[in-house]
Amino acid sequence: MQRTLSLVSLSFMLFASANIQAKESDYQQPVVVDSVTQQAELNENKVTFLQDVVITQGSIIIHANKVVVLRHEKGNDEMIATGNPATFFQILDNGKPVNASASELRYQLKDRLVTLTGKAELKQDDNKVNGDIIRYDIQKQQMIAQSSKGSRVKTIFLPQEIDEFNKAGKP
Repeated sequence: MQRTLSLVSLSFMLFASANIQAKESDYQQPVVVDSVTQQAELNENKVTFLQDVVITQGSIIIHANKVVVLRHEKGNDEMIATGNPATFFQILDNGKPVNASASELRYQLKDRLVTLTGKAELKQDDNKVNGDIIRYDIQKQQMIAQSSKGSRVKTIFLPQEIDEFNKAGKP
């Protein structure tokens, strides 16, 4: 059971690290998982948290209807949070909040890949990206947003943010 709970801690600490300037002090805090029900299937290396699941670690807050943590062979572990929507919130070191939401938030530990699926949205201040699927590769620091047939990816930037981006790129 301790091994499985440490997987939960590791999963959420690594999931939160998807934010480039993530608040470092968050990772020094304990991970607290609060739910109505918890089911552990130790022979399958699986823990399921059900009904109004709230996970906190420092400024990180995750809300979901269900969270499943799976430990696979060869270290290919993953965490799956689902909801209507499942949400992720964190305050970055620069003081700005980041919000993400989707029907499913999936984190693959070995590949260090976070995938938001189903009405996915990533938002900081009033800037946001919407798509059916948003993938974030932590190691490569690359994001790909995609939509299915008949829809498109939409990104909204505020004029102030564009000015700051342009100033940062000038020598």
